[in-house]
Amino acid sequence: MKKSVLLSCPTLKRELLQAARENGFSYPIYFLPPQLHSRPENLREYLQQRIDALEDVEQILLCVSGCGGGTVGLKATSGDLILPKTRDCLDILLSQKGLEDIQRPQNAIFITEDWAEFMNGLKARFEAQAQEKGEEYAKEAVRMMFQGFEDFYVIDTGVYDTKKVEEDIGPLVKILKGRIHKVSGGYGILRKLTAGKFDEDFIMVKKGEQVRKEDFTFTDPI
Repeated sequence: MKKSVLLSCPTLKRELLQAARENGFSYPIYFLPPQLHSRPENLREYLQQRIDALEDVEQILLCVSGCGGGTVGLKATSGDLILPKTRDCLDILLSQKGLEDIQRPQNAIFITEDWAEFMNGLKARFEAQAQEKGEEYAKEAVRMMFQGFEDFYVIDTGVYDTKKVEEDIGPLVKILKGRIHKVSGGYGILRKLTAGKFDEDFIMVKKGEQVRKEDFTFTDPI
């Protein structure tokens, strides 16, 4: 593999590090600040600044994807850019051998241990609202936030204890009168990325060019 740097969403940390160990990936891996996840424009700006600042690198591997359009328009200034054609990080985790075998139910919430930690802010807000305005008010606010979503899928990637995650999200699911399921996540995209197997599941952007919306042929990233 050419001299590389890998920039990744923090919600992929456990699976990415496991894939890197399996494939002997020894290049630097940097995880993005978690607050960028909900703001595509900030994600794009941050990534571009990091890409522009890199030196002595041939290719930049991105473990982010469509992400609400947050990667569209990125310029390959310091080296070639390589990123998956996926809608988001969930597709990356749910991939087995590649994108063609992704099974993703509609109107569902997907959870991993990293995602459960990312959602800790919701638990803190619920407790604050319950203390200030009463528990029933806080529960109704949660129901409004998750309106239309009752099925929670814990993605079993084999690198964390799924039972713990089920226990962590149990109170939320109970409020919503929802259901917890488990689905396999092979994170095949991460395995291919860290092994340097850049096939039709990846966007290859040569130095001097930029990521285009139409490059995401799997689904529309926006």
